[in-house]
Amino acid sequence: MLRLATLFAFIAAVVLSIASLARAQGSCRCGDPSFLAIRRVNTSSAQPVQNCTPYKILDARASGEPQGVSLSFQIAIERMIANTTEITTESIIYPASFDQNVSVGVQNTVDAIRRGLQDCPNQKYALLGYSQGATVVLEALGKLDHETTKAINAVVIVGNPYRTPGRAFNIDSQGRPDNRTQFGMFAAQAIQANRTFPNYDDILDRSGKVRDICLEDDLVCAPDPDCDCQLASDHLSYGLVQSVQDLIASHVMSRAT
Repeated sequence: MLRLATLFAFIAAVVLSIASLARAQGSCRCGDPSFLAIRRVNTSSAQPVQNCTPYKILDARASGEPQGVSLSFQIAIERMIANTTEITTESIIYPASFDQNVSVGVQNTVDAIRRGLQDCPNQKYALLGYSQGATVVLEALGKLDHETTKAINAVVIVGNPYRTPGRAFNIDSQGRPDNRTQFGMFAAQAIQANRTFPNYDDILDRSGKVRDICLEDDLVCAPDPDCDCQLASDHLSYGLVQSVQDLIASHVMSRAT
């Protein structure tokens, strides 16, 4: 498939780019957030697809990424939509600016699901969120009623700034249970300020629908006081790690029915 070949050629170039963007810094490697703004092949529509399909994937990108599918999900989505008409995709439209204002993305996610269920009552959904996009997914889930949530078959978030330790769905890059005790960067700040923060309820936690993936040296989802990077390169690397793409695709597809 030509588009997939083009995508892999792009990813190969990105691997070289990220190496030049990262510099050694103690036990971690620092990255440049402008990496996420690199133009790329896009596999997902930013506009709603009106036809009904059994399964629809909604993805929300990170701060600074161009509108469209997130680099962190691109290979997985390309694989899932190859050779099938059973899946449609939609990238959530929202600014994804560095001020972390997710209100537009949250509302557009909620509207996409509610509108979709009105037009296609039997359609099921997978929600994917990366970094700020993970916040979009978390807050959108908090606005959906129980009946609507039944239509969501899978949730995958990566680089989650509101990650909470001890959750059943927390896994590492190899799909193993992640027993790290750190709260995500924004969750830790919220706790310190005695503020609430977006999270899953216990029912969703036990449902088997969710996967929350945090790379080993991602300071956004697992802060490390020994690393003084503003942004660790691992936070930029989800789309470049084959095992992560495998985990995303296998989880979403395993929940398709």
